[in-house]
Amino acid sequence: MFPNSPNTTLTLLTIKSEKDSIGTKRNVIKTSKTIVGSKKSITRSEHQTSTSLGINIDLKVVIQSILYDNSKFVKIDDELYKIERTFENGQFLELYLSKSDIEVSNVWIHQQSWY
Repeated sequence: MFPNSPNTTLTLLTIKSEKDSIGTKRNVIKTSKTIVGSKKSITRSEHQTSTSLGINIDLKVVIQSILYDNSKFVKIDDELYKIERTFENGQFLELYLSKSDIEVSNVWIHQQSWY
């Protein structure tokens, strides 16, 4: 199925910023979906393109296109990444990721801390 064997488990996340009952702003996970994909190296031209756009791409992951649900964040190995851009390549989708400024410890699921 994959051009190379899947080598990572990732969780697609939809995170919304909300205020709780006392007005404190927090990030809440609205949806999550765990899938497998293949980590890939960023090519020199991909790095140059992202740099010219002012985006720092840290990682590229290839997944099957049908698994993508338009999430904007990905959790891999206890790191939270923002999906900066996507590229469809046949039945596969390349996700270009940058480390998120949202701390994993500051993300909540249904009134409970993630960690």
